[in-house]
Amino acid sequence: MIKLTTNVLGTFALKNGKIIKRIPFPSDPEEVAERLLQIEGGVCREEIQMIDELRETGIKEIHVQNPGRFLGKNLEMDFIEDKESINPLDIAREIGVSKKEISELIFLSNLELTKKKLRVLERDQILIQAVCSLDDIEEVSNRLIGRLREWYSLYFPELDTLVKKHELYAEIIALGDKAPIDPGIAKNIRDAKKKSMGMEFSRSDLNEVKKLSDLILKLNSFRRDTEEYIQELMQDISPNISALAGPILGARLISIAGSLERLSRFPASTIQILGAEESFFRFLRTKKKPPKHGIIFQLPEIRSSPKNLRGKISRIFASKLAIAAKADHFKGEFIGDKLREEFLKRVEDLKKVITIYN
Repeated sequence: MIKLTTNVLGTFALKNGKIIKRIPFPSDPEEVAERLLQIEGGVCREEIQMIDELRETGIKEIHVQNPGRFLGKNLEMDFIEDKESINPLDIAREIGVSKKEISELIFLSNLELTKKKLRVLERDQILIQAVCSLDDIEEVSNRLIGRLREWYSLYFPELDTLVKKHELYAEIIALGDKAPIDPGIAKNIRDAKKKSMGMEFSRSDLNEVKKLSDLILKLNSFRRDTEEYIQELMQDISPNISALAGPILGARLISIAGSLERLSRFPASTIQILGAEESFFRFLRTKKKPPKHGIIFQLPEIRSSPKNLRGKISRIFASKLAIAAKADHFKGEFIGDKLREEFLKRVEDLKKVITIYN
């Protein structure tokens, strides 16, 4: 029976209680802490190397304490739960490391591990604040563009019908003839202005409206900067979720959950309805139809699908996102592109089946 155990000294394979193979960790406590963080829910590279070497010798099964963290890694090995723990001091004694040396390494590594976990938590909170800031910017911008359209419509009401895009509407007021618009639309605006039914505005009236349009354009620029900042944060904090869901939607999911750690512990069924808590509680009270999706409805593949498919696609997506969240939280390998590809394939297959039956 082959056992695999990992501690601050490295990864070890044992047979009948004796070490038959070992791959040591770097001696730097910070590097050791990085490995310890990886094996909390995933697999470190030394373990992967050890498993590959054992498999090449013909070994097909390994006894480990937490077989769950090895699953889904394509390691081509059977992992059997070993309920008997292996004392790191026994390992240290066999390889000639003193009790004092391993105790010091355990202390320093755990100190670095704590620092790393605190840093991850802080980055989570920074991301959440950035998402809240983005929401506030969008809310204020939408209110101001509504006020701008209502105000400027007193002077030129026809423009409200001719230009539907809010940012372009603000640019026309702020920049005048220098606004980046299609020549055909520009001609329509000039023609409409000659026949406008609006009231007269003084120069000071127009200047005040222009100031409001300038403010809206600055807010829109700030919103884009904030979105770019969130994308950078997501690449650092949660690359798998970012690749699967997109950085903005992924960040909103983390924000609603409260942290990446909490999101990683949610089952897929909870992830599916995040952001639709009010509808879910109403379902619990009235027993009427439960919500099929929450904020993940923003995903184009869900939003653009027929209504009878949205629930199924939401379940597929939530399942993939649950895997991505665990991979990000436990610092596993990057599988975001693979998850995205699998999700799109499932959606395509689902739509084909529906088309055939229809």
